[in-house]
Amino acid sequence: MKGKDRYLNASLARALTLLECFGADEPDFSLTELADRIGTAPGSIYSITQTLERFGYLERDSATKRYRLGLKILVHAHSVLSSLDIREQARPVLKRLARRLDANTHLAVLYQGRVLYLDREEAAPTVIIKSVIGRLVPLHCAALGKVFLAHDPTLVKTVCKRGVLTAVTPWTITEPSVLKEQLPRVVATGYAADLQEFHTGNACVAAPVFDFRETVAAALSASFISSRLEREPLDRFASTVVEGAQEVSRAMGYAARR
Repeated sequence: MKGKDRYLNASLARALTLLECFGADEPDFSLTELADRIGTAPGSIYSITQTLERFGYLERDSATKRYRLGLKILVHAHSVLSSLDIREQARPVLKRLARRLDANTHLAVLYQGRVLYLDREEAAPTVIIKSVIGRLVPLHCAALGKVFLAHDPTLVKTVCKRGVLTAVTPWTITEPSVLKEQLPRVVATGYAADLQEFHTGNACVAAPVFDFRETVAAALSASFISSRLEREPLDRFASTVVEGAQEVSRAMGYAARR
């Protein structure tokens, strides 16, 4: 091992790798499936899963013998979320925008090249979306993701170098060139939009939240059923979301240049 790698604990690293296998789309695994996922034999991770279960980080269904994340994860997640200043600053704004627009509002940050949802305020139960707090989603298909891409050319290169982008819905932009064409407008107008690109039947508008360093610290969005755009202009949603994002930006110490 070289550098800092020589200080890594192999067993702990493997345990953390196992925990990272679980997600919203893959909530449970058998022991064999977990072993296959990280490329090892079931017997080599049995003691690790037993230890994680003992400390509450994994739970094993007695009937199906499948593992899922334990409630201890939720305890620590709540602690982390509670300590995030940006989440506290955004919370009242999310609530107000949700009521004003009759839409579901979200706060998200950039994490490991994807959108990570930090908070959500419900106001439109007809928009069917699973609970998203803590969920990671691709950048290219969500308005929130386009906000981060528009303000980070290096990130754009990373996302687009893979070639054709993954289609999440029939309306997802899959051509990097088309995505790139949208990004200058996001900066110019102050907001990004996706029209059924992330969820069929759903539209979303997002705006950047800047911090005192004038960098994009987070993004704020409003989601609603796309059919509303037949009778309500997109600009109404966009201007309200931008206003809310600017309010949170000021709370984070951002002073817009005059």
